[in-house]
Amino acid sequence: MKSTFRATTPDDQEGLSKLLAGAFDNAPGTSLLDPQVMAWKYWAVRGDWTEPRSYVLEMDGRLVAHAGIWPATLGDMRGVQMIDWAAAKDSPGVGMSIVQKFARMFDFIYSIGGSDMTRKVLPAFGFVEHTRAWTAARPLRPFRQILSHQHRNWKMGARLVRNWSWSKSPPRHASSAWKAYDLRPSQIGEVDGAAFNPRNTAFFEYLLRCPAVKYRLYGIRNQHGLQGHFALGILRGQARVAGVWLRKFSEENVRAAYALAQEIALGSKEACEIAASGTEGLSGQAAVETGLRMVRSTPVYLLNKHVNFKLSENFQFQMSDDDAAFLNTGTASFYT
Repeated sequence: MKSTFRATTPDDQEGLSKLLAGAFDNAPGTSLLDPQVMAWKYWAVRGDWTEPRSYVLEMDGRLVAHAGIWPATLGDMRGVQMIDWAAAKDSPGVGMSIVQKFARMFDFIYSIGGSDMTRKVLPAFGFVEHTRAWTAARPLRPFRQILSHQHRNWKMGARLVRNWSWSKSPPRHASSAWKAYDLRPSQIGEVDGAAFNPRNTAFFEYLLRCPAVKYRLYGIRNQHGLQGHFALGILRGQARVAGVWLRKFSEENVRAAYALAQEIALGSKEACEIAASGTEGLSGQAAVETGLRMVRSTPVYLLNKHVNFKLSENFQFQMSDDDAAFLNTGTASFYT
């Protein structure tokens, strides 16, 4: 049967929800099927990307495969990470045809981690492991955290003792020379030549409208002026550092950024844990030095059709580069 590949519209919400519900095992309250989150991800105005952000394959009026896109523009290169990639269980293989179409539409496709099946399938389509991304976390209020922890079993006592120890050492305070303060998206233009994955004002205006996690933007300043910024939001007790963007990529600057993020998170009584991610290397080392604990390392796959295309040495894949920044599973999702 012939299929039609097309961008979705808000009118597809009901059919798309049915497809996603059948493809994924989701608890009540998950962001995947939340109408507000779906509208924000796929159809809300986004100033840094004016093209569609959700595509489906349709057969005989029925949606059989879907892939949302989380875009990243690097200079003139247009790239995407696929999110909410799914296919109807009675239509095996149709999901891969969307990958082939995306490969023709965009300059590169990247994938941070993914399911076991995704990691097996992507190399067959030319994806190569480009680097690895780390995820790290630190308990902030272990006693409050244990009351809502998703794992409630005989290990709770040992977990509480361990998390209490992790929350106390090393100290969370940044050097007195560094300060964090509220920043408006319109002010990020002061940070020229950001060393990490560049994101413009329009991206942050969009991120701050996220209905799943209420993010705020913070400037990072020392005696030499504004050095960068980070975005922080809290969901079900977990403070998520969506990303850190710095003018100068150095161990001191990265360390200061993660220490300041912890200070800001502690200022909210809701935060029981803080989590962040980045690309393995200096950023991960600096995160550990501020007390974050590595919880996982995942491959980052890249499909690139430009021979001369190369990410900068300091490029970071962070939470804001896929749905990790706003994913809500419907329950607490603590790493520690």
